[in-house]
Amino acid sequence: MSHKFTQYRPLLNQSLTHAVEYLESLPDRPVDNLISAESLRQSIGGSLPMQASDPAQVLGELAANVEPGLIGSGGPRFFGYAIGGSFPVALAADWLVSAWDQNVPYYVASPGTSVVEETAAEWMLELLGLPETAGVGFVSGAQEGIYTALITARNSLLNNAGWDVATRGLYNAPRITVVASDQIHSTIKRALSMIGIGVEQIKTLPTDANLRILPESIADVMAQCEGPTLVCAQAGCIDSGAFDPFEALAAEVKRHPNAWLHIDGAIGLWSAVSDSQRHLLKGIELADSWDTDGHKWFNMPYDSGMVIVRDAKLLVTAMGGSSMGDYLTDAIAKPDRNAINFGISASRRARGVPVYAAIKALGKQGIEAHLDHCCALAQRLAGTLSQVEGITILNDVVSNRFSAQFGNGNEAFRNRLTERVVHRLQQDGFCYPSTSGYKGLKTMLFSVLSCHTTTEDIDDTAEAIIRTFNDELAQLRAETTAALCD
Repeated sequence: MSHKFTQYRPLLNQSLTHAVEYLESLPDRPVDNLISAESLRQSIGGSLPMQASDPAQVLGELAANVEPGLIGSGGPRFFGYAIGGSFPVALAADWLVSAWDQNVPYYVASPGTSVVEETAAEWMLELLGLPETAGVGFVSGAQEGIYTALITARNSLLNNAGWDVATRGLYNAPRITVVASDQIHSTIKRALSMIGIGVEQIKTLPTDANLRILPESIADVMAQCEGPTLVCAQAGCIDSGAFDPFEALAAEVKRHPNAWLHIDGAIGLWSAVSDSQRHLLKGIELADSWDTDGHKWFNMPYDSGMVIVRDAKLLVTAMGGSSMGDYLTDAIAKPDRNAINFGISASRRARGVPVYAAIKALGKQGIEAHLDHCCALAQRLAGTLSQVEGITILNDVVSNRFSAQFGNGNEAFRNRLTERVVHRLQQDGFCYPSTSGYKGLKTMLFSVLSCHTTTEDIDDTAEAIIRTFNDELAQLRAETTAALCD
């Protein structure tokens, strides 16, 4: 069966209609439709198709059957986890990426998109205030970015200790000690498990009430690390938005004979673009590697992440260097910047194209305005909630996120009430925060990341949260009283 190029237009026009209808419904549709998995399986699943079907019918059914199971995470009132929306220009550029269908890891396979990614990387380094000679890889997200950076760190640390991982493997290799916050993100632990270091090698640094590493603890912990040492810090803690003391960490890493500093900036690294927020990242440029997400605060379509390594040659070597075969060998020097040297993927789409389009369309001023607006909205909501008796904001709101608890009294009561409030908000569908933990407490995690969120959305959300809190508090008190009377 032969497909003709003239078949694309009607199908893409059909997809455009469905896509635009969905996007334009986001301001008013429930954030969570609460459809069951079984209902979705009945409409989407079925036996393996054995014969061809009309493509237009397939697209129509796909849009209709999947739509009830879509979470409105791209809308203006999704505040859970760390999921952003999409800048319109980034989404439009991503459609071009799909249509072009280029395999970008090799310059010869797609010179145009290779240069787009090269340019986007250069612009990113300038925006973030990082060394212009650093190596940048466009990866699937911060998890892959962390994985890639820590592989590079592992290989470099062991090479400095006289051990070549690429040829000798990890058997009998020197042990690497990891130093990280007691608020270490799960993605760091996951990466350590995957690259053969393991979570048992972690020495933890204590944090303050805002979940920021205590600077005075760093020297003592580092003094316990005699061999190769990997230090991990956070730019934007998941639960508080706090930034670790990068200057103090970098100073101790520099004093150590064989240490590497990695900054997990999945969310907060973008604060470096803002003149009013940059002070939070003082010393960030002193690290050896960084990771960040595009699909969180920078509002790229999924999947979009970045890994950055100060010494580009170390990243290239860790990713295989010239060992990949003569037909893939190239220099770091332009114009033949093969992206395969800056990440683990040998085949991938041109993830840097939407990044390029957004930076060019918004400029630094537009990106900065987006970042500052999100922070102002988070601070506005936290300020409103903190005035209500029984609602506690647990952290200083220095960025675009905060954690809150509901109720007074013992911890068990507050945890239970908080969980009920958040789940009720999710079920009602008007707004969507998520639950998390804050030094052992059950909390409401609230993140403002979307370019679509307005002051009106925040004020309406505040009313919904306060109303739900009062309703659930009254109901829980009634249930507790009834239980005592039984």
